[in-house]
Amino acid sequence: MVRIVTDSGAHLPPERFREYGVVVVPLVVNMGGRTYYEGEDLDLETFYHYLRTSPELPKTSQPPVGRFYEVYRRLSEEGQAVVSLHLSSVLSGTYASAVAAREMLPGAEIHVVDTQLISVPQGILVLEAARMARAGATAWEIVERIEFMRERTVFYFVLDTLEYLAKGGRVSNIQTLIGNFLQVKPILKLHEGRIAPHERVRTTQRARDRLRDLILDHARGRRDVRIGVMHTRLPEVAAEMARALEEALRPAELFIAEAGPAVATHAGPGGLGLACYAE
Repeated sequence: MVRIVTDSGAHLPPERFREYGVVVVPLVVNMGGRTYYEGEDLDLETFYHYLRTSPELPKTSQPPVGRFYEVYRRLSEEGQAVVSLHLSSVLSGTYASAVAAREMLPGAEIHVVDTQLISVPQGILVLEAARMARAGATAWEIVERIEFMRERTVFYFVLDTLEYLAKGGRVSNIQTLIGNFLQVKPILKLHEGRIAPHERVRTTQRARDRLRDLILDHARGRRDVRIGVMHTRLPEVAAEMARALEEALRPAELFIAEAGPAVATHAGPGGLGLACYAE
């Protein structure tokens, strides 16, 4: 039997994690001199209140090695193999923490995978792995499938401002200043695990329309289309986008997920992202 482990940087509707018994190891958020574990003692309302009222940006970090060790040890003692899927090693030390924990249990079958993704595209891979595990696939079969899907999954997103990414060190202050000065909305993407610029458009609505078109272009003529819609405090916008993509593509799967505090720290409110896997 194989169990799937991930981190809270993977975004899915919460009931999907519960349905498939996925173990989610929380990312760490430091706010106001306190350490919080995403999804355990930090909810979105508390997080956004702090984000609005504090002059200091929350700080995020990977889960401690000990958290992974305890999960891996417990599952291994239950006789289960583990496939552990984590957010991009370029953006976080989470993958490294998971690898360190695996090395502390040399007799256990633990496979740690760098998805090179984050948020809803990571969620798409986690969901596939969980379904395969339930169907009786081996750990190696799951890893092979996830590595195949990883290369065929795209993620584009637009943020209300780049200031949060700049404060967190994910983009330069120069990029932020240029964007604000020219009043353009940069469309960003994940490329080889990094956040990279894709193109720039004028106005928020045009940027959202362009996101939709990028996914339509990627998915048309392909099969087994799966789509994830991520947002930060934009539930109505996300729902409208999901409806448009559902009507245009009739995907095999489509879900909406709000980003957790660790990702929202760097995205800020008003963000929208679209992920698509298609063969």
